[in-house]
Amino acid sequence: MMEPGTKDAVTAQVRDFYEQLPFNFYGSAEDAARHVRDNPIRAYPDLDAVLSNDGIAEVLELGCGAGWATNAMALAYGKRVTAVDMTEKALARAAEVSRLNGTADWTGFVRSDLFDFDPGRCFDLVVSIGVLHHTPDCAGAFARACRLVAPNGFLFVGLYHIYGRRAFLSHVRTILAAEGEDAAFARFATLSPDRTDATHLRSWFRDQVLHPQETQHSLEEVLGWLDNAGLTLVATSINGYGDTQDRVGLVALEKTFEALSDRRNRVEGRFFPGFFTVLAHRV
Repeated sequence: MMEPGTKDAVTAQVRDFYEQLPFNFYGSAEDAARHVRDNPIRAYPDLDAVLSNDGIAEVLELGCGAGWATNAMALAYGKRVTAVDMTEKALARAAEVSRLNGTADWTGFVRSDLFDFDPGRCFDLVVSIGVLHHTPDCAGAFARACRLVAPNGFLFVGLYHIYGRRAFLSHVRTILAAEGEDAAFARFATLSPDRTDATHLRSWFRDQVLHPQETQHSLEEVLGWLDNAGLTLVATSINGYGDTQDRVGLVALEKTFEALSDRRNRVEGRFFPGFFTVLAHRV
């Protein structure tokens, strides 16, 4: 059990970290707006399919950061999105991008810690990508997100993967410890040659390598959380968004990701951070 006061201290530390430089933050709002217009949601085909459904009217994003997902969901799919984050700098950028792309009437930004956020209603779709593992209590944050899913609604969550993450962290943090931050950043840059905006690249490096708080999780663990919340797994990136009926097979498959991450990051020099997504449905 976490000691009294620890939760608040961790939350404050994470908030201060992101006030310095939010994740996925571009050098200019115009560049961020262009990124949103390219619809980054398409990287997640299961989420794209849910958002393409007319039955999804209202969306909640927990931990929206600089707003790339919130603004893409509003712009590309015409959804009304409530976006929650505790970082003032990130929310200011998210709102600016929304104005630039003409979706300000479709987005609402709320500054709050997700544990304190109480909208008094549920949503057709709750989204949280790469956020809950930075809280003091990922399982508790996940349960809270589940409670905000309406009947017949969906939950989409992305988390660091305990198997896929180990090799990446070991590789880059070994360089960090032995040669310093500049050397670790240089290595990270070679793994991510497509990130050409200097501020954007630095925001990714800080988030992936220097973050003061993160936990890693497994699909097996998340399946238990979903069972407890009364939600059913629909899709996961672990098996490329394929059939999810064979739980034993999925758990066996995810355990092979440590070797895959080691090969990608160390041998092939390709960015493989160890991250997985789940899409679940409240029947």
